[in-house]
Amino acid sequence: MRKIGVLVLCIILLLLTISCSNNSNDITTEAGSKDEKQEITILITGYDFLDMEYDCCAIRGYTERFEIETGVRVNFDVINGNKSDDYDKKMNAKLYLEEGPTLIYISGDSSYKNYIEQGIAVNTEGKIPNLIRIYDSLLDDGHYFVPVGMSHYPVQLNRCAFDKLEIDDPKLDWTREEYLKIKEKWLKIEPEYFSQYEYDELFTFMIDDLEILDESNKGVSLNNSRVIQYINDVREEIFSGKYIINKDYTFKNYYNMIFEGGSKESKESKNLFRRYNNENLRKKCWTNGLKSLEISKYINAKDDIFLPNTIYEKNDLLRTYGFIVNKNGKNIDLGMEFLNGLLSDEIQLEMFKSKWGDLYPVNKEIENEIERIEKEINDKIVKEKKEGVKHYVRKDINKKAIALRKYILSQVKTGNYKHCSNSKIINEVKKMIHKDFAKFIFADEPYTEEELGRELQKLENKYNMWLNE
Repeated sequence: MRKIGVLVLCIILLLLTISCSNNSNDITTEAGSKDEKQEITILITGYDFLDMEYDCCAIRGYTERFEIETGVRVNFDVINGNKSDDYDKKMNAKLYLEEGPTLIYISGDSSYKNYIEQGIAVNTEGKIPNLIRIYDSLLDDGHYFVPVGMSHYPVQLNRCAFDKLEIDDPKLDWTREEYLKIKEKWLKIEPEYFSQYEYDELFTFMIDDLEILDESNKGVSLNNSRVIQYINDVREEIFSGKYIINKDYTFKNYYNMIFEGGSKESKESKNLFRRYNNENLRKKCWTNGLKSLEISKYINAKDDIFLPNTIYEKNDLLRTYGFIVNKNGKNIDLGMEFLNGLLSDEIQLEMFKSKWGDLYPVNKEIENEIERIEKEINDKIVKEKKEGVKHYVRKDINKKAIALRKYILSQVKTGNYKHCSNSKIINEVKKMIHKDFAKFIFADEPYTEEELGRELQKLENKYNMWLNE
């Protein structure tokens, strides 16, 4: 009887199990089944996620398409923080989980070297079929970083300013030295308001010219005659009369203007910059120079001069946007399938054609199609004009914009324009110098050479100690 009772109980439990499994809302898959695996996760910082909604919307839009076409869910693990160290700690904590995020998003001004050095990045060579369609020079790190889009923000020079200068337009292969000569000549005619952008420019030149960082030996050299001379030269340049400055400003005011974004001084400076942007020699340009459809609008409107941004040399020649495949990630095969789709001819061409977003394709196989689109638009406008259609705004693809795109692309192909992927150490030291040198340059009373030497030696010791911790 006991055995019969046990048998009846088993039958009842079996029937209850079958009954529950027929409810579609309560279906649970077995571990390792196909349905459970259909998701990937992208690790991304909060500010990059916001940027993806606008400038990099081609990537964001593809995630939705990928979900619809494959049934694979794309999750975003968004990391927020206060400082770079805070972000790094939170990001790293995710990367050593047994089934961590599948992909790590790398924005245009981020470094991916640390992921390679830590052994986190997967070498994707031979694992993503469409990688062979990428420009060769973008894959010179062993296929650990997978670029999906790129940008080059050109220099926009004011046509009205050039008319006053009465000089020829620079050629596409111009140099930083040419820019500095033009700027020197312009400031003698039209002094401009001094802003944080001017300080950033002068500072960047100093870091590059003086070669004060030696990353391989973890050393910084500051207390020397070249650095002292440069600090004095920059101070003299700022207060020479070439720039319009507030004569009542103290060091504290200048510090607020450059480093404290919410300060009264910063807001005032930015307002002045925006107000006089159309009168300055150089205008602020945030349109990708490779996007000829967009650049044409600016050239057609005011005939401004657009040139490759060689002013900062290797620091800002090319920004590449893409992903690292996480060695410890969940479903990395699906992650690579996602990347393969992003690199397809169709999706990459949409990236170029879309008036939304700021990325240019990294797929070399669609160059002829891009040229066809440019020609097709121009042929259409020529035909409409012959038919009497009036265009109150020029809508053709400007020849200068096409020439700029082709020149930048030629430099990418040869490897002259590359993503500046400085290590975290270099970037952190640059940030520290950027701030610390301001007290010398904007001091209420200029430092003597002896005083500068002592202060620079203190900073040199501080940086070298930090580098070797």
